[in-house]
Amino acid sequence: MSSEARQERAIRTREQILNGAVDVLVEHGYAGMTMQRVQAAAGVSRGALTHHFASMSQIAVAAVDFIAENQAEEIRGALSADMSITAAVDVIHEITRRPTYVAGLQLWIAARTEPALREALQPGAHQLFHDLRDALSPFAGDLDDDRFAVFLDGLLSLFRGLAIGGVLRDRPHREKEVLAAWLTAFASPGD
Repeated sequence: MSSEARQERAIRTREQILNGAVDVLVEHGYAGMTMQRVQAAAGVSRGALTHHFASMSQIAVAAVDFIAENQAEEIRGALSADMSITAAVDVIHEITRRPTYVAGLQLWIAARTEPALREALQPGAHQLFHDLRDALSPFAGDLDDDRFAVFLDGLLSLFRGLAIGGVLRDRPHREKEVLAAWLTAFASPGD
């Protein structure tokens, strides 16, 4: 087997493991994420798992970037220039209602007490903010840079809160009403 073929296989195996880790996060949460569960979900041997990741911590850190990159790609692919800001926010809201977003939140919550995980999350959080800023800037209208930054920070916090609240009460219609109120508040020029 050529070195290029080995490298492609290694990339596929790593992605398989990270997809398995996301599945475990969705089903069992961060507290229930174990090497055995990730191995089973990924359908790889123990040797393949430990070749790519020596510890659960390494898997969790890699899952952070994997989830963030996939969500940013989904958002970029779902938005189009002819959308209204309301339609764009609705699209992003639907993405944040998916189990993988909740899996990412599991990692955010765990990062509160795990410095290595918190450190690993910071670049992805900054990148997500920049990706959203770039994706939504065509829809910003009259918002100046500072107000647009507040809009995005608030929107991200709102999405996280709605996703956590959705764990106990799945109310997509109410969530849409909350987002509409948020958009209305920022459409109003007064401060």
